[in-house]
Amino acid sequence: MKAAHSGIQIIFGGAHPSGDPEECLRTGVVDYVIAGEGEIALTALLDDLEAGRKPGENAGIWLIDDGRIRPAPPAPVPNVHDLPRPAYDLLDLEKYFQLDSPWHFPKSQRAVQFITSRGCPYQCSYCHEIHGKKFRGMAPEVVLDQMEWLARDFGVREFMIVDDIFNFEPERAKQICRGIIQRKLKVHLQFPNGVRDDRFDEELVRLMKQAGTHFMAIAIETVSEKFQKSIRKNLKIDRALETIHWVNRHGIEVSGFFMIGFPGETLEEAQRTVDFAVEAPLDTIFVSIVSPFKGTKLRTDMLNGRFGEMDSESRNALDQLFPIVHSRQLSPEVLTRLQRETYWRFYTKPRSLVNLGKKLTNGRNVKKIVRAVKRRIADREPVSVN
Repeated sequence: MKAAHSGIQIIFGGAHPSGDPEECLRTGVVDYVIAGEGEIALTALLDDLEAGRKPGENAGIWLIDDGRIRPAPPAPVPNVHDLPRPAYDLLDLEKYFQLDSPWHFPKSQRAVQFITSRGCPYQCSYCHEIHGKKFRGMAPEVVLDQMEWLARDFGVREFMIVDDIFNFEPERAKQICRGIIQRKLKVHLQFPNGVRDDRFDEELVRLMKQAGTHFMAIAIETVSEKFQKSIRKNLKIDRALETIHWVNRHGIEVSGFFMIGFPGETLEEAQRTVDFAVEAPLDTIFVSIVSPFKGTKLRTDMLNGRFGEMDSESRNALDQLFPIVHSRQLSPEVLTRLQRETYWRFYTKPRSLVNLGKKLTNGRNVKKIVRAVKRRIADREPVSVN
């Protein structure tokens, strides 16, 4: 980018830059890092650049000043109701509609990513903390007005809702679903990112289906009660399984997220998790290798000895972009093999093959499936994420 566009300014934001802004700046190609939520800090930075001023010491903006990294306090956390409506009129959404969906197979190509809330009060140690640990949900009427505006003025037909935890307040989630039904929006919904398995009742699942939901992903991670506690997720597996059955009953496609390779986890413990993944009535699964990313409590817990003393190799691994810290029993090679075996067991089941066959309805979906299969079969480098 810098070679092609002389004088261009590069600004990084998101999970990794917020977790380690210094590393991004040390690359020598990143000019500014915004840590945390970006609207207020980015606006201040752009105002300074537009006016030809040296950026002031604004909260959230990290930069190199006189050859040294100048840190900044966290960006201010905005009230979600004080923020203006996103300026979709400044984008050519028709071009975005031509791209492959970043999430699950959409029912309509006229899909946008959409956020109704920020923040999650749960303390899962492997997760980022960009939006803080307090739930901040937009009022249902505000959410519905934005959806109706996008559907009416821009022809949006699918919303990929990527909240940290959409259903933290179940009654609010129900009000949004009822509003979609009452306003007759005629849209599709998918929840590929953040719903909490044990904050459902069957009424919410039913309303989500009636509002147009065709897919949701639920994060189980591990069936071990010990590791549920050690990573601070504290999910009750029986409640998660009950939710899966409700989702099945109401005809919503459901995916399960799982993790293997927690510090101190044995092969037998990991095997119990992947056996559950294969046997549960799920339509798709994702099995990730645990990665203690920078900016997460998991990394801090490991450095502080919460999972026992770390050897030098494991400490060095923590400084990698995708750190895989393993035990003697679960080396990266063992974890990768278990990950592949799990996918093979799951996706060769008759139910899974039928579900994949139903997705082969257009060229985009075919390419997506081919890429996924190739990545899981051909790639030999152990990776934490799918």
